[in-house]
Amino acid sequence: MKTYLRFTLLLITVSVLYSCKSVDLRSDYLKENTAENGMAQKGIQLLKEANTAMGYSNLASTQVYEATAHFKWKGALLLMPMNSLPGNNKKDIQFRFATNSFDGQVEYLEGRKENKIHGLQSWQGYYTKNADETVKECNSKRYSWGLATYHYLIEAPMRLLNAEIIKYAGERTVNGNDYDLVFVSWGSEAPNKEHDQWLLYINKETKFIDMTEVTISDFFVPTPKGLQHGSILFAERTKTSIGAHLPSEVIIQIGTPKDEKKGVYRIQLKDYKFDSFDKDLLYPLKDLEYIGDSKPDLSK
Repeated sequence: MKTYLRFTLLLITVSVLYSCKSVDLRSDYLKENTAENGMAQKGIQLLKEANTAMGYSNLASTQVYEATAHFKWKGALLLMPMNSLPGNNKKDIQFRFATNSFDGQVEYLEGRKENKIHGLQSWQGYYTKNADETVKECNSKRYSWGLATYHYLIEAPMRLLNAEIIKYAGERTVNGNDYDLVFVSWGSEAPNKEHDQWLLYINKETKFIDMTEVTISDFFVPTPKGLQHGSILFAERTKTSIGAHLPSEVIIQIGTPKDEKKGVYRIQLKDYKFDSFDKDLLYPLKDLEYIGDSKPDLSK
């Protein structure tokens, strides 16, 4: 209980200090170089090189894929409403995704939720107690956010190439490694309510994306602006059977990238399999319009 109270006090303090501060991931280099001068071309080229180095064209050629995930949360954080897939701590779960979409599902492989399945199809959530039970619609923003987020986390290198804004953002050295920075967003470079920003760290030597900063404006619970900023460290990538180097050890942090030991939680991903099941498995809800990589028009 004392640990929980200390963490709550810290969270409140941070929220008060930063509640009015908008997150802006534009580097100083990007802000100072407002003229185009080939920055978009260089940014796109660097992102394409990263995709080639990591073999993401091989992933793009698949229809579906799956992987076993194992989450490890820091204890006190589990007492806060931050876990979008509750029941996953130190338990194996199975992700199944339709490539280049937001359609997918998670099945709990052990623990108190064993065999339960939550899915997302064209932004409509669904749920079933096990694979043999009837699927029911479920409007849980929590599970939908989690499925869409972890799906995009794996596929981000190839899908960010479709962003409206891609620009070279300078260089940075972190933990002895030299990186090219690429800024990605939509709508406008400046922070806006509709779209997030990404700042990719591309290793100059390997061309791999080792980490990325990202804004999180649509979290499933309200958060102050100062906490709408996280870092994703791809601590390890594994060369899969299709030749794509996909994340196998991911560390989630609050704010800017830090030492790998300072993560909010870790995700281990293993046993990637490709086109290993019928794609129809991910589309149990009939008569839903296929949306794919798009997001729903909330204005309708």
